[in-house]
Amino acid sequence: MQKKLRSVVLLATGLSVLVSSDLAGNLISQASADSTTEAQKKAAKAQDGVVLLQAHALFGKLPATMPGGEQDTPAMIALGKKLYFEEAISINKTQSCNSCHPIDNKGASADNRKTGKGAEGKFGDRNDPPTLNAGFQIAQFWDGRAATLEEQAQGPPLNPIEMGMPNAAALVERLNGIPAYPADFKKAFPGEKAPVTFDNFAKAVAAFERTLISRGRFDRFMDGDKQALTEQEMEGMRTFINVGCVQCHSGPNLGGMTFQKMGVFHAYNNDSDLGQMKVTSLESDKYVFKVPMLRNVTLTAPYFHDGEAGNLAEAVDQMGYLQLDKKLKDQEINTILRFLTTLADAERTTAPPIEEKNPSASWVPPLMQDIPQGAEGDLIRYGARLLTDTYAQLGPGVKEEKMRFSGNTLNCTSCHLDNGTKQFGLPWIGVSQMYPQYRGREDKVQGIEERINGCFERSLNGKALAVDSREMKAMVAYVNWLSKDMPKDVFGLGTPKYEGPNRKAEVKNGGEAYNRFCLSCHGENGNGYQSMSAGGSGSHVTPAVWGTNSYNNGAGTNRLLTTAAFIHSNMPLGTPWNRPAITNEDAYDIAAYLSSNKRPQMSGLEKDYPKLEKKAVDCPYPPYADDFSQEQHQYGPFQPIKAAQKKK
Repeated sequence: MQKKLRSVVLLATGLSVLVSSDLAGNLISQASADSTTEAQKKAAKAQDGVVLLQAHALFGKLPATMPGGEQDTPAMIALGKKLYFEEAISINKTQSCNSCHPIDNKGASADNRKTGKGAEGKFGDRNDPPTLNAGFQIAQFWDGRAATLEEQAQGPPLNPIEMGMPNAAALVERLNGIPAYPADFKKAFPGEKAPVTFDNFAKAVAAFERTLISRGRFDRFMDGDKQALTEQEMEGMRTFINVGCVQCHSGPNLGGMTFQKMGVFHAYNNDSDLGQMKVTSLESDKYVFKVPMLRNVTLTAPYFHDGEAGNLAEAVDQMGYLQLDKKLKDQEINTILRFLTTLADAERTTAPPIEEKNPSASWVPPLMQDIPQGAEGDLIRYGARLLTDTYAQLGPGVKEEKMRFSGNTLNCTSCHLDNGTKQFGLPWIGVSQMYPQYRGREDKVQGIEERINGCFERSLNGKALAVDSREMKAMVAYVNWLSKDMPKDVFGLGTPKYEGPNRKAEVKNGGEAYNRFCLSCHGENGNGYQSMSAGGSGSHVTPAVWGTNSYNNGAGTNRLLTTAAFIHSNMPLGTPWNRPAITNEDAYDIAAYLSSNKRPQMSGLEKDYPKLEKKAVDCPYPPYADDFSQEQHQYGPFQPIKAAQKKK
């Protein structure tokens, strides 16, 4: 079966050509991977139609309805929805289907736990798979032991670890004892003398679950809208196809239709779960599991049947190695992640757009091929390499001690997205024209060199470089080159204007929103992920957002309003500023959650802002020129602080 799938994939991928990440004579790494020549861009656009053909051949369109829905009635669906949220079906009346598969509050039907937690606090040994789109799959549960949604619905209530009901009769008795249900069942199943049955319970739940169909930008692309995906996401789809992910993750759900051994080329590190062998007793089914769906995968961390992969980058990396015998490069993982964001449900990942008046200045990043030759060009390319591969070039693990300037695993481009060229992604384009400028933090006019050193000392938790060093000159040269043809007021600098809600940010809510939107990349511990191909170098394919590998408490990124603006207009995974996925409210709370976590502490912060009246309202460390508390300066509300400042 696998050999047959491989031949189909090879035939399909023969239609496309990989976009090279080995440009500019391979003089720079990450920068060259993300910058293409005009000819390559035209070639990539020409391939869009071919990629669409490939996508139709390998994935196909998601049907309008799930199999079995023909017999579902509105009354059955309404009853099923009620039962999905009914906690009385658990032994202690504390847990419903929604407890492990939450769909309220824009949930993607995953609880973001490693393994499922039952009504009495016990944990199972498998990760809870999502219910969205579940009816499109070949079977239910990781081992496929339930052929239909109806069979699946009958499993958890009677499972002693999950809902713990002693038997079907006890569940029926419980439902009969709730006044509204006998009439609801009679309406859903007319003509039956005793309609409240265990089978009818399952039929109703299944009927409702068949309405849980998610659609995202990927579906718009499949319908012919080539603008639905960004260039990076298109490249991610090509990479997804070419490296072989489609051998298993094919079909409209990109998975869910086949079973596969966990560990085809290399043994998986958890051999305690025998997979389908528990059901069939066949040796050939040892460690065989249903291939999971990838729809909404960016919202359903952690991953694998045991939840051992804490973030999506790790899951992609592990799958490449275990199933394909490939150690994927960071760039391959990154582009695949970008493609996977397009599979998220549009309703769950669409926020109100940011209102910005667009002036006439256009946003046209320069091409790496246009860097001049000779000493000037060499300096620019060296600067690009330092800024895009900062950890490897200037990090704490660099062989030459004198070259160790950064103190964590971040690159400059962890914040300055797309190598400093993303609109409203803290770009360097147009920045040169802004300097020298007055900086309140230092109470002096500074050049761009001092600004870069500020980032090294705070965002990179390291130390300053000599302003006349070759490294500093090179970084400035790259920023100047990016800025050379841009006007000072070019639209897209920094982040869009952001006004947080007039309330204190809720750290708890921020943690929940982090689990929905950020956990899939940055992990439960906020440490991001270092790929296998990095070879222990320390460089992370997804950056740390707290902990020892992240920015320190003196960094601008540790300010709530600054971080919220960045999240709202860029996350997850480089979302375009005018197509936000995270709401203003959630971005506000996520920023507070990040700020609440431990990170490196910078000494001497009390010397910042010699003129305290110049201090940013969201600066999270004292002293202050007002009587508002440190907590309010860190978590808001900020409107009263701003109002007090205006009165002075």
